[in-house]
Amino acid sequence: MTATTTAPTERPGLRAAFALPGPYRMVLRQHRTALWFLVGLFALGTAALAADRLWVAHAADVFTATDCVIRNTTPGCGGSVRGYLDAEYQFGRNLDYAGMAMLALPCLIGAFVAGPLVAKDLESGTYKWAWTQSVTPARWLAARLTVCAALVVTGTVLFTAVQRWAWTTGPELEYVRAPWYERAMYGSVGTVGVGYALLGLAIGALVGLLLRRTLPAMAAAAAVTAGAVIALPLARAHLWATETVTSSRPYPMATPDSGYPVGRGMLTADGGRLPESLCTDRAEGYQQCLAEHQVTGWYNEFHPASHFWPLQLVETGIVLALAAAAIYAAFRLLRRRTA
Repeated sequence: MTATTTAPTERPGLRAAFALPGPYRMVLRQHRTALWFLVGLFALGTAALAADRLWVAHAADVFTATDCVIRNTTPGCGGSVRGYLDAEYQFGRNLDYAGMAMLALPCLIGAFVAGPLVAKDLESGTYKWAWTQSVTPARWLAARLTVCAALVVTGTVLFTAVQRWAWTTGPELEYVRAPWYERAMYGSVGTVGVGYALLGLAIGALVGLLLRRTLPAMAAAAAVTAGAVIALPLARAHLWATETVTSSRPYPMATPDSGYPVGRGMLTADGGRLPESLCTDRAEGYQQCLAEHQVTGWYNEFHPASHFWPLQLVETGIVLALAAAAIYAAFRLLRRRTA
């Protein structure tokens, strides 16, 4: 009797368990070029930032090994000092560029979602084929937003993590590094960047459904998202209680180290507050102005560095609430138009 062997059979349920549902596979197949471009953009930016951080650390180690110093440079050290300072300067510039890219990212996402992902299908009529394949309009929109949101959240979280690592662990720079509250840096080293990216996605979906034409939808979504990115941070300083320090000195006091300045001015004998410019902009004597208004000291209102995460989380919550409202409005609009 001869023994027979049977080839292992593939378990049919295993592949099905890990397979994406049809609408999601359709989105990936239909928009694979644009989605791969988005993935490549995140990967390239993250890799470049990480490489830059490692490069400046290596430059610092090489410079330390030369026993040269930045100040009071000895003969023969000029080239080493100049090379290290150039590396530092470029590193700081690249951090700024990364922060500005994060500010522009929500506008790009909004334009992509509004145009190629939503309005293009509505304009060309290809959505009708999807809706006849047992895919409801709501599921059609949900598949598009879910695929894009997964890529956006993953890429943004990875990029902000690398940006924060580069910003907080880089070598001490001779050039002043951007403070934590500077708009581009603030938006690229915390949770706020993820919130604005999702807001851009939500605005894009709503605008795409409203206009139903690719190019106008892309332009409008980018403009509306840019307005949100510019306007919402104006309230940032008021999202958490500030701290105030006072001084009896007859001149303005500086903001404590690493503090986010909110406002400063003069204090009067009765506890009132006056603007700093009241006396500094007057033509007559400065001391005479102080005496006239009974100025007894100065105040400085600011956010210390410890307020970074409370401010980040509160603003992120507000932005995500706006994104959720825009997504809800998009689904309501879709339901009304397909009822």
